[in-house]
Amino acid sequence: MEITAREFGRRPSWVLAAVAAGESVTVTENGVAVARVVPTGAEVPPYPTDPMGEIDLPDLGLPELAGWLEEEYGPVTEAERDAARADLAELDAEHERRRRRREGRADGAG
Repeated sequence: MEITAREFGRRPSWVLAAVAAGESVTVTENGVAVARVVPTGAEVPPYPTDPMGEIDLPDLGLPELAGWLEEEYGPVTEAERDAARADLAELDAEHERRRRRREGRADGAG
């Protein structure tokens, strides 16, 4: 279903009732989609996807960044690799904590 931003502002409970019944609602402004309200269980990608699908980029034969860095600064040591992996694990853990907090708020609000 599609609804204008003005109508969405006037009838938010109506929109939420439609979403609760399983319908997705696209909100438009000046004919352009600006938001989508979807049921909680709906599969929504965590980031916008390219409407054209995946882009197959040609191999330009350029050196990999890691190779260039090793040429410039010397080989990467095992300790540096371990430190980088630990940093990535810490970032992954932080993202997971934030996701759980966000889901907790969504569950508590509904």
